Amino acid sequence: MSKKNPSLWQRALEAAVGDDTPGSAPLANRLLAKLPGGAIVQEQMDKVEKRILGELKSRLDRLEGSGEQTVQVVAFSMETQSGHAPTRDLREPAEMLRELLAISSEQSKEQAELAYYSSLLRNLLPDEARILSAVSDGGVYPLINLVALSKLGIQSHVVLENTCSVGRAAGVQLPEMTRGYIQRLMAAGLVETGPEDYALTTKYEILETDDVLRKLIAQMKVSGQRNQLKRRVLKISELGRNLWEACRITED
Repeated sequence: MSKKNPSLWQRALEAAVGDDTPGSAPLANRLLAKLPGGAIVQEQMDKVEKRILGELKSRLDRLEGSGEQTVQVVAFSMETQSGHAPTRDLREPAEMLRELLAISSEQSKEQAELAYYSSLLRNLLPDEARILSAVSDGGVYPLINLVALSKLGIQSHVVLENTCSVGRAAGVQLPEMTRGYIQRLMAAGLVETGPEDYALTTKYEILETDDVLRKLIAQMKVSGQRNQLKRRVLKISELGRNLWEACRITED
């Protein structure tokens, strides 16, 4: 495809990756380059981004004949949510809003879904993508919340959330960040918790030996604070399942 008439896919890709000219590297990339192991993290993110864009390419190609608005919806979502330098910083807010409203009146349901899914994917970290992959088959993982109890035995507040085995099972690079990954995935609506699965009793007992969890429990006992472990399960949500099916990822 010539530069004069780039395809919808080419324009979406350009909007997603931003400007490649010297000195235009995003702030996040420049910071990563200075951190120990930053190059490895950046390489992971680049691989995930390439894979995600590749999965969306086939769907965008099928929509190419539906008009210019398709790529505008997807590209706008990508560029404003990505870590790359946005290309619409100089637009007036009112102009941006008018454009969004105009696009929304013409886009199809599938185009709106693509825009939303693109926005979600651009905000995922590589390790979070691995966790989403781990639960994509419908399986569940034991999850424990540590809560403080009042003198009457009533739950007063949560002390530690989302102690879960899914991080190690998924092979994340930073297992100690699993609680944070789960919190972000929940905030995005991609995973959710369910009631205790009694078939996982042994796995719950193993999970209760978690170092961070045990230290907090010990501290609470010393201070005279009553506590309770709430057993739950982590699973993919309906939105997460729809996103996974839309990407049609079948590789290991």
